[in-house]
Amino acid sequence: MTMPKQDLLRGPFRTDGRIIVSYPKSGRTWLRYALVQFGIDATMSHAGTATNRRHIGRPAPGIPPQLADLPLVFLHRNAIDTAVSMFYQIHKRDLRPGSGRWFRMLLPLAMRRALPPTDIDCFVLHPAYGLPKICRFNQRWLEHLKGRSDCLILKYEDMRASPSEEFQRLLDFFAITDTTGAALAEASSFDRMKAVERHGGQSEVLKPANQSDPASAKVRRGKVEGYHDELRPETVALCQKIVRDHGF
Repeated sequence: MTMPKQDLLRGPFRTDGRIIVSYPKSGRTWLRYALVQFGIDATMSHAGTATNRRHIGRPAPGIPPQLADLPLVFLHRNAIDTAVSMFYQIHKRDLRPGSGRWFRMLLPLAMRRALPPTDIDCFVLHPAYGLPKICRFNQRWLEHLKGRSDCLILKYEDMRASPSEEFQRLLDFFAITDTTGAALAEASSFDRMKAVERHGGQSEVLKPANQSDPASAKVRRGKVEGYHDELRPETVALCQKIVRDHGF
């Protein structure tokens, strides 16, 4: 079953709550894969933060009016881990050097001085690619959804710690009763998804960019607080201050 992968919704907008909003690299692929295995329809949106020509390298957007009042699911993740994963997504997949998309976007990005930093520490601290933008995006959405009973907030770290329970919360919100959170969790385990992608991406969700480069995998590490292994200690300290300054 094909699940729509959209950046912003185009009318008529669905009102059944089956909209999942997240910043890129916050765990959306995991949710998409799990839902597709059971034929569960949902619409995905990055709400103006996708890596397409219109949005890449731009400041964090506000809440899009077309999404503001809809019932939906908001998924967020530790912003430092998100920024690190975003670095690999952009440089190993979306703007992989030599790819067609790289050639198409290189000049427009250069002309508006918006080329993504190629150093990972510079990238995660960059205001339009890294941590500041991610924190502002998550902060705005969490504040917007505070107290709303018609919306569900999921946190990637909670899903990793208790996948069956968190998937069940999602199913309950979607009013789906013919399967269980435990079934979704088992079908979309990290090891299973990694094996699917490694053996050729026999999935509409998992499509490898470069089989010879593990860093280009859609399912790369999935490690909570894995940023400690990727960034210099002084960068980690700066990142943690930015996160605290944004209330996380």
